[in-house]
Amino acid sequence: MGLRGLTRKAKMQLIPSEEDICELLFTRNKTQRACRLFLDWLKQRGACTRSELSQFAWDLEAGRIEKGFKYRRTSFYRQIRKPLLTLGLITIEQRFGEKQDFDVKSFVVREKYVLVRQPIPKRPPDGLNLPRLMWTICKRWNDEFSER
Repeated sequence: MGLRGLTRKAKMQLIPSEEDICELLFTRNKTQRACRLFLDWLKQRGACTRSELSQFAWDLEAGRIEKGFKYRRTSFYRQIRKPLLTLGLITIEQRFGEKQDFDVKSFVVREKYVLVRQPIPKRPPDGLNLPRLMWTICKRWNDEFSER
C-alpha cells in the first residue's frame, strides 16, 4: 500500500478503530492470519533463532501450524518478516553463551529474533495524520506484548 493510500486509510478507518495489530499492518486477510500465527508463536517463545524461524516457516507452508491454513515460506519471509524487521517491531539480537572445549572457554554468538517494545510518548500526536497512525500502531504493539 502506498503512502497516500495508507494516510487516507489512517484518517478514515485505522485511528478510530480497535482493530488487531496485524490488521493495521497488512491489508490481505491471509497475510494478517499468518502474521497473527507468527506473533502468537513468537510471544509464546519470547525469542527464536534463525533456524527456529525457518522451521516455523516450513511448518506454516506445510499447514502444521494451523490445520487447513497454508502460507508459502517465501511469502512469509518477504511479506511478514521483512516488514516487521524494517518497521523495528522485531529485531535480531546477538545472545552470547559459553561453550566448553577441553578446558578452553569460548563464547558462542547466537542471533535471535526478539520482539521490540516501542518507545512512544504517553500522549498521541494531534490530528489525523501519519504520525498519529504510527503512534497508534506502536501503542497497540506495546499493549499486546506488555504482559510478557
